[in-house]
Amino acid sequence: MIGTVIAGKYKIEKKIGEGGFGSVYLGFDLKLKRPVAVKMLKEFCLGGSFEKRFMRESESMAKMNHPNIVTVFDCGEHMACPYLVMEFVNGPSLRELINKTTLTLQQICTFAFQVCSAMAYAHSQKIIHRDLTLKNIMVDKVGEESAQVKIMDFGLAKLLDEDAHTSGKAMMGTPYYMSPEQVRGEPVDERADIFSFGVGMFRLVNGRFPFEAEHPTALMYLIVNETSIQFADGVPEDLKNILLRCLEKDPRNRPRDFSELAKEFEMLLKSYATMEKSTSVSISSVGELTDRSSKRNPYLNRVMIKNPSDFFGRQREIRKIYSRLDAPHPQSISIVGDRRIGKSSLLNYIYHKRNRKQHMQNYSSSIFVYLDFQRDVDFDVSKFIDFLFNVFSYEIKDGGEYASREKSLDQLKQVVQSIHEAGKRIIVLMDEFESITRNEKFGEEFFSFLRSLANSFRVAYVTSSFEELQLMCHNKDISDSPFFNIFSNLPLRPFSREEALELITVPSKTESVPLEPYANKIIEIAGNFPFYLQVTCSSVFEYLVDNPDSEPDWSQISKTMMDELLPHYSFVWDRMEDVEKDNLGRIANAKPINKKFHYVNEELVRRGYLHESNGELAVCSSSFKDFVLQEMERSGEKKSVFSAIFGKRGKGK
Repeated sequence: MIGTVIAGKYKIEKKIGEGGFGSVYLGFDLKLKRPVAVKMLKEFCLGGSFEKRFMRESESMAKMNHPNIVTVFDCGEHMACPYLVMEFVNGPSLRELINKTTLTLQQICTFAFQVCSAMAYAHSQKIIHRDLTLKNIMVDKVGEESAQVKIMDFGLAKLLDEDAHTSGKAMMGTPYYMSPEQVRGEPVDERADIFSFGVGMFRLVNGRFPFEAEHPTALMYLIVNETSIQFADGVPEDLKNILLRCLEKDPRNRPRDFSELAKEFEMLLKSYATMEKSTSVSISSVGELTDRSSKRNPYLNRVMIKNPSDFFGRQREIRKIYSRLDAPHPQSISIVGDRRIGKSSLLNYIYHKRNRKQHMQNYSSSIFVYLDFQRDVDFDVSKFIDFLFNVFSYEIKDGGEYASREKSLDQLKQVVQSIHEAGKRIIVLMDEFESITRNEKFGEEFFSFLRSLANSFRVAYVTSSFEELQLMCHNKDISDSPFFNIFSNLPLRPFSREEALELITVPSKTESVPLEPYANKIIEIAGNFPFYLQVTCSSVFEYLVDNPDSEPDWSQISKTMMDELLPHYSFVWDRMEDVEKDNLGRIANAKPINKKFHYVNEELVRRGYLHESNGELAVCSSSFKDFVLQEMERSGEKKSVFSAIFGKRGKGK
């Protein structure tokens, strides 16, 4: 595209952005001698009646004339691809701006007032935005008194959403900013923009979104159902009240329109004018959402790995899971593994759409649901059903029909049957499933019902848990339930050596701080547990970044990594049986093991805490071996003190 002249007058100079709708280029209007922004829409925008509707909407957008709205100069098609020519704003988006600086309350309210003024004008022209995000709000003249926002991409979300409904594609829009009515697939009006505005302003003052979850389906559930919204310390009550009204679930309870909101922010600005100019709300946590370091530490994953590109290993398990889910009648799987072994990350990888497409023939007819119920201590059967209904409504675009049904098992069966008859399969992923099996609100009837769904329809479950499911039920009737017979167990163990080497070498090479020369030493220290490898690699990586001309100081690195690993080693140790601890201690001290306890070693090898080295059993890593020796020494000291105290008492008698 660079160097191309569009319509004989717009010369493309360079690419300046990429968004959900298309690529943005800096262009130059050869006729009027001015810079312009040219947005080329993506291929999924082509076909059907989209081009005609695009031209019609573009004409409406071009008629808008407001200082806080990006002006549309022209539109057309270049090589059958729709494009827009717009005013060039030489500044960042609000999303980019808050990643670089902290805004004062006055700045936030000034920008909010300008957005409200622009949106009030747009709505008066009968134009709804539908994707009002911080990314779509540009800031011109940053750092100057006259800095102002300019909103772009009016109408595009509406066009693409309409196209999605007619073509069967996914609903358009940015999930974090979607209103409850958008999530449910219901018709939207101006009040959906007010909700999105509330989300954006909430993020400006709090450094996070009001609704956050690991997966889109869980996020949609929270948008529709979560009522508890927490603000950062120091946010004024009057600002809180405005934003809470914007975020009301029922559109009728939100502010009437943006004109009303503009007046409220104008009043806030007057009241804040008496404050110190330095008054600001901390949004430092926003910086955690992006990486701004030139040498990004790629080993800082301490929770679920969300980006599939950061996921390593487990290819055997991945193939096994997908092959069962892709069977003519999908099969259920129970993933069992120790703490921090990577169960959640594996589930997330399985859930990711790109991976489904790569591994499944039936990916297009599969509805995946990722249940994230850890946040809700009051989770019960009706909420479980409500969550599923909301996901089904979103995936099938039924206009909210499923979500409006009674939350009963009979209704759930009817919905599942209708989806089955439509040729679809349902895959329900449930992380830490013990939170359900241990929950007394889920009785034997519920688990029997889940089993009947899996037997009667194309329904399968993939669960993760610390132990086998039957061992973690709140009563014996449930643990004896035939529900558990539908699962095949998939134990998750430490990495193979090849998987460990991949994790050590690939991410560090990408960041030009190669750890390959130290791979053997890292494995010696950390073993093959993925989490322990992450922590060790992180310590080595940071040492090399801080000391680029030095060889690693392994004593310093070991101290740094143990500061983080000690609580995790202690957690594992505290949950081991005494005989397991004793065997580990004897092997660490090179002492013989009582023959009648040899069977214990098999379980320790299976779980990865022992491995064979030169024909002998050895503790899995040098760091864990040192920990075991310290624990055994501490245990011996306690026994000595105990014997000394009670031995003397015994003699006195």
